[in-house]
Amino acid sequence: MHQDFACSLSQRSFRRQCLCFAGLCSSILRSSLLLAATLCLPATSRADQFTYREQKTGESTTVEGRLVASGQGVHLVELDDGQYRIIPEPALVKREVKDGPAPADSDTIVARLQQKFGEDLFRSYTQDPFVMGLVLATPLPKSSESRSRNFLRQAARFMKHVEGAFLGFVKEARITVQPPAHPLVVLIFETDADFDKYTNEVTGERGLSASRVAGFYSGLTNYLAIRLSECRTFDVPLHEAIHQQVYNRNVFQRLSPIPHWFDEGIATGFEANQGRIGIGPTKVSPRYARASKASRELTWEQMLTTDSVFMGDVIAGEAYGHAWGLHWLLVTRYRSEYSKYVRLLATKEPLQKSSPEDRLADFHSVFEKSPDELQQEFHSALDAGLKRQKVSLERKRTPGMLTVYDNSGQVDMTAVQFADGRLQVDGQLTNISPIRALTYYVMVETDSGMYANWVVPNVEINKVTKLKPQNVRKMLPGASAGPGQGAFRVRVFSAIPGSEETQAWGDGELPAAVLARPRE
Repeated sequence: MHQDFACSLSQRSFRRQCLCFAGLCSSILRSSLLLAATLCLPATSRADQFTYREQKTGESTTVEGRLVASGQGVHLVELDDGQYRIIPEPALVKREVKDGPAPADSDTIVARLQQKFGEDLFRSYTQDPFVMGLVLATPLPKSSESRSRNFLRQAARFMKHVEGAFLGFVKEARITVQPPAHPLVVLIFETDADFDKYTNEVTGERGLSASRVAGFYSGLTNYLAIRLSECRTFDVPLHEAIHQQVYNRNVFQRLSPIPHWFDEGIATGFEANQGRIGIGPTKVSPRYARASKASRELTWEQMLTTDSVFMGDVIAGEAYGHAWGLHWLLVTRYRSEYSKYVRLLATKEPLQKSSPEDRLADFHSVFEKSPDELQQEFHSALDAGLKRQKVSLERKRTPGMLTVYDNSGQVDMTAVQFADGRLQVDGQLTNISPIRALTYYVMVETDSGMYANWVVPNVEINKVTKLKPQNVRKMLPGASAGPGQGAFRVRVFSAIPGSEETQAWGDGELPAAVLARPRE
């Protein structure tokens, strides 16, 4: 899901991209391990004990698990909790047939996560099949313990709603599914810094930069990871949870060459607002319909054959819009072919290669039309769908006003530009953290390289604080302070009251201001 980082005086949103990791993991594995041939599933599923040497340290490690795939240069092993371990053949020391470990239950997984993140910094709540985890920035005061548990209970309830919505859709689409073989882990990070660190750890810093990722599902860990600030509407958790459902209910096999457009198409078909799932794959999504109609650079054939279009900062918005459009068209107008196509993709095996030619051949064999032919059909189908479902793509815009949700803060900002060129800004800040009071640093940056800022200490949960009017007159490093186009953006930082970070803010050591012109 592509989201803008900019705002002009005619409203824009300040949000991040989602990252589906299933397709990304497959490409990472192929490039880093230099797989030169198609890998296949073993004839039987059995548990083995693998002893191998770590590539970085040379230390010996022994694991037990199910061999998922093996071939030129690599073994892919599923551990007792559903995570995948990649073992390059040159690193393998010994492999022995064993009975295999018993599947890890929710309590075992919680204990491991407590060990990883620290018992004082990790809170959990389980509701089958979900393990909900909250990764804290600092230990919670006793007064916040009940808040954290209530929040996790609410998040688990939402995930159950996602499960129900997904099962309802696959039943309607005549797609066969199975119960998850392992508990489904959802990690929620209180601070952006901890989320970014975890994202870099899991992704190896490949693909989108962590700062531009709102949440992701990893085909390697099988975990869903999101920022706490994204739990305001639960839209990002919903999107990533659909990926997790798809790969844990045996619709497709993890790390198989599923076209990225289908992964994103089915996920963008579901949308949430304030914790409620209001749109399913057969409904028109105003957000993605607008993105698809506004596209000028990308064709459906390019989207279908080239996964990398979902990874770029500029063209990804068009890719997500087109993925929604193609998926919506197939679900609403080609239902029997859609089910057949899903069954074909379900035969794809982990780590198997799939060329652009293979993808086009698969698609044409089922739909007997090219993606670009369907793209031409989409426009009239969408117009009919908008009329039938009484959906408007018009957006209400209030010039000079912007609402931003970031780092557990909501900022409602108003800007007024005077005849002499001055830009005056003011607004209000709300603490939307569900668990504790926070201190905030708020910046308004213009496209001319000027900024205004506020430090707001110790804001209690749900408390609204006024941001006093300021003229935007401070200059960003590297700015020329030349004439701009009236565009601005809002950045929000938060920290725990009394922490070293908030003390530094009080001493004038504020987050670095970086000149980054808002995009039109």
